[in-house]
Amino acid sequence: MEMMRRMLELLKSQGWKWASLSVQKANYAVRMYEAAGFRTVDENAEEYIMVREL
Repeated sequence: MEMMRRMLELLKSQGWKWASLSVQKANYAVRMYEAAGFRTVDENAEEYIMVREL
């Protein structure tokens, strides 16, 4: 989680307003992304598309 926090801080410091990612629905990391503030904005049969405001 520390690496995720540092990456998001770096993106914010460089002027990015949003971060996005896609993750397989069966991946246990979905819960980690939610805990880091990402929310699902779209999905298909296999994956979630998630975004987080920085």
